[in-house]
Amino acid sequence: MPNLLRPVALATVALLSACGARQTPPVTEPVATTAAAPSTAAPTPPTLRLPKDVRPKGYAVELTLDPKASAFQGVAEIGLDVSKPTTVVWLHGKNLTVKQATLTQGGTPREATVHRSEAGDFLGFSVKEPLTLGTAKLRVVYEGIASEKETDGAFRVNEGGDWYVFTQFEPIDARRVFPCFDEPEFKVPWQFTFHVPAGNVAVTNTPQLAEEARPDGGRTYRFGRTQPLPSYLIAFGVGPFDFLEAADSGQKKVKTRIITPRGRTVEGTYAAKVTPEILAALEAYFGIPYAYEKLDVIAVPLLGGAMEHPGLVTFNSQLMLSKPEEDSIGRQRAFSETQVHELGHQWFGNLVTLAWWDDLWLNESFASWVTPRIVESWQPTWDAPVERVQDRSRSLDADSLLSARRIRQPIDSANDIHNAFDGITYGKGSAVLTMTEEWLGREVFRKGIQRYMKKHAHANATAKDFLDALSAEAGQDVTGVLSTFLDQGGAPLVTATLECGAGQPKVVLTQQRYLRLGSKAPQPQTWKVPVCVKYAVGNKDAKACTVLEGERAEVALTEANTCPAWVFPNAEGAGFFRIQLAGEAAKKLTKAGMARLSRAERVALLGDVRALALAGALPASEALALAERSAHDPDRVIVESTMEMLDLVSTRLLPESRHADRARFLRETYGPRARELGFVPRKGESEDTRLLRPRVIRLAGRDGADPKLVAEAKGLADKWLVNPAAVDPEMVDAVLSIASAHGDAAFQQKLLTAVRSEKDRSRRGDMILALSGFVDPELVKQNLGLVFEKGMDPRETVWMAFAASQHVKTQGVAFDFVTKNYDKLVGDSPDALLPQDAAGRLSFVGRAFCGEEQRKALAEFFTPRAEKAPGGPRTLAQVLESVDQCVALKAAQAQSVESFLDGRVTHPQPKLQKTR
Repeated sequence: MPNLLRPVALATVALLSACGARQTPPVTEPVATTAAAPSTAAPTPPTLRLPKDVRPKGYAVELTLDPKASAFQGVAEIGLDVSKPTTVVWLHGKNLTVKQATLTQGGTPREATVHRSEAGDFLGFSVKEPLTLGTAKLRVVYEGIASEKETDGAFRVNEGGDWYVFTQFEPIDARRVFPCFDEPEFKVPWQFTFHVPAGNVAVTNTPQLAEEARPDGGRTYRFGRTQPLPSYLIAFGVGPFDFLEAADSGQKKVKTRIITPRGRTVEGTYAAKVTPEILAALEAYFGIPYAYEKLDVIAVPLLGGAMEHPGLVTFNSQLMLSKPEEDSIGRQRAFSETQVHELGHQWFGNLVTLAWWDDLWLNESFASWVTPRIVESWQPTWDAPVERVQDRSRSLDADSLLSARRIRQPIDSANDIHNAFDGITYGKGSAVLTMTEEWLGREVFRKGIQRYMKKHAHANATAKDFLDALSAEAGQDVTGVLSTFLDQGGAPLVTATLECGAGQPKVVLTQQRYLRLGSKAPQPQTWKVPVCVKYAVGNKDAKACTVLEGERAEVALTEANTCPAWVFPNAEGAGFFRIQLAGEAAKKLTKAGMARLSRAERVALLGDVRALALAGALPASEALALAERSAHDPDRVIVESTMEMLDLVSTRLLPESRHADRARFLRETYGPRARELGFVPRKGESEDTRLLRPRVIRLAGRDGADPKLVAEAKGLADKWLVNPAAVDPEMVDAVLSIASAHGDAAFQQKLLTAVRSEKDRSRRGDMILALSGFVDPELVKQNLGLVFEKGMDPRETVWMAFAASQHVKTQGVAFDFVTKNYDKLVGDSPDALLPQDAAGRLSFVGRAFCGEEQRKALAEFFTPRAEKAPGGPRTLAQVLESVDQCVALKAAQAQSVESFLDGRVTHPQPKLQKTR
């Protein structure tokens, strides 16, 4: 699953109720009703991981589901391998009502007594006489719930007036749908049968074997046996789906389909086109064909991001589907890149599966790494290698927190599992792999991956397995370098000093942990850092590489006969570290080297300059001056990189009296390009121009308050409410964002009226996004009432609170809303809007705070609640540390920022070159 929405997403819930007949599952053999065991005789349940004395051999599951009803019925038959005599078999099971349970061994069925753990995640099935070594079978008849409160486990969605059931099990939610061994190392075959009402279709990981009529008018669907899979990779959907056939995919020509809600197949046209192309590119890289029997891609409303289930890849419907007349380049690229990630998982995670969640990076880091690697050859104009450097810089930001995880963080509790899906696992892991690939060479790295895949196909693997395979291909032990990045938090700041004495010119490298202002330095840390220094040799460029293993190393610039005109100690931005040029090296690069840097290196430099300012090692005014100069560059990715630097001039750092000066800076810096581009795309312009237009117009209009842009956006927003075709699809977000930020009560009421009656989820989402953009505190208070309004789905509307928390004028409103309504928002009670599993992320509502009193209120409210929330303690620690960093940055750099605003002189803007 990609890090689009899910790792930081808040799965919210609806209060809607549904009616519908429940169907009884067929019972093939009589089983005695299970009696509850006396609590005094209950065996001790596991606390995190299941015991290994009983393991699954395979599952056969029958489910009876009606998408109109919340309850479903199940019968699970689980083949067991008993390696040690035992009287109890422990499985995972959560919120399941067990009706009957039988353990059979040697042909003799025995009634099993059911035991529940206090935490609610474990089910024990005990018998009086111990099971002996050998095989056995557990049969469980049970009932579960398909929730309207969330998007995990089995959940229900009403789309276009039809009800659907979908699933999302990663990491630990398969246990909500069937009793199972819900850990990734238990990788075995599964087989499914579904009983559904007339008019509904069932789909799952494998091809359908049979469809049969039922006496009640419904249908039974039987599916083939899966290849060995862990529980988190199982998926199914039930509803009135439509199917769009795509070209057969891969070397094996597997059947490929796009599955949509009823009547929407035309919206899957782009997905059908590119999915076979992407699979072919991945097969070519791995040298191993796609391993599964079919490839369905299914649109799931409200899902956060996407999920890589073999044979049934799930996608957020708005990411995957679009009416052709409403489509945009941005959506198409987002879908394609996400699809590369998900299909990359068919090898990283599905074919070879992590043994335990501490090695989640073997799934997510690799799928994130392979995405730009495939895109750069499949779609070379998309700038994947350069955008990778932007992603690297964001990952370094996440890693600047002392409270950040390691890539291979030990998993000691369920909290650690929830926290594992973060920017460290996805982003830092991906960037470290890129650094390793450039250090060893791309072909060596590729052969290491292929060796690893072939050895562990259809099985589980660990970090050691991968490192052993890579070391074998590299002809050297790579563990020393990689372990310093995998097994400790943080990233190095590498300082480079150019020395040109009597001998050979050289660069002296030193390292220490990079820390922002506000984070207290821990014990000294060092890494084994592959570093490549790029430098000038006359009119040519040369490169010298080393591994910086201690606090200091020297790199001889062997091709330089005289002192180089400039050096850059992170060639192509491939290294996962921040750089600082000391002494003359910084001046030389500024004077003679900037034009010689590659686009990726310029992006890396801009990110590192920003990072130095955030660490207090460079005046913010110098960083902002560089951003201002670079903002006029014709290259889209350079301009976008300057936008990343604007947190140095955030309103959080400035008194309200200086907000107008900030807006003027943004308006004068980005406004001329925005006004020249305009709101309407022109025929024949480049894709880069079309991608940059909404970003620069939104910035200059919303934050810069450019009067021309604001007036035009307001007019277009009014027209869009009447006719969606009045605004180009690529510009809807920018138009509504500007109009709402400068909107009044009249525009707000138009939006509220429209959103309450809008049936189209995508258009309704645009309206909710617009309502999220208001900055008038009173209007924001009114908008947040939608979260509790009957007829609105809180899984859509709760985002407004988090949007409001990002603006200095409304962050207090958002905090008050969450804290005053906490017990209504989260909990296990039927009246709570969000499940308890979502509580851990509610503290994000205070992440944009930048004051001591705000921090105190945040800590006082959330500390006792975070202890009880899944993933809550680490999330709150990171939020509080982020506030500390902002407070320290404000104290250290606010004067420099104000000096920059004071010292700006409005010059005639340079003539804008055509966007690259």
